[in-house]
Amino acid sequence: MRTFIAIIVGLIGGFVLGIALSSLIGILGVTIFNTPIGIKFLPYYTAIICAILVPFLDHKKTN
Repeated sequence: MRTFIAIIVGLIGGFVLGIALSSLIGILGVTIFNTPIGIKFLPYYTAIICAILVPFLDHKKTN
């Protein structure tokens, strides 16, 4: 059950992190290059990465 909760927290947190990072990249791109730049589907990528990393780090922390 703890692993499942860690996966859900990783998905939600990773998605929010991806949105923030995508916005930051877009703002920097417009500021520096006068054109919007970004990585397509970045929130989904970060959500998947965090859903894998959070349970791994949580398991490592408890042992």
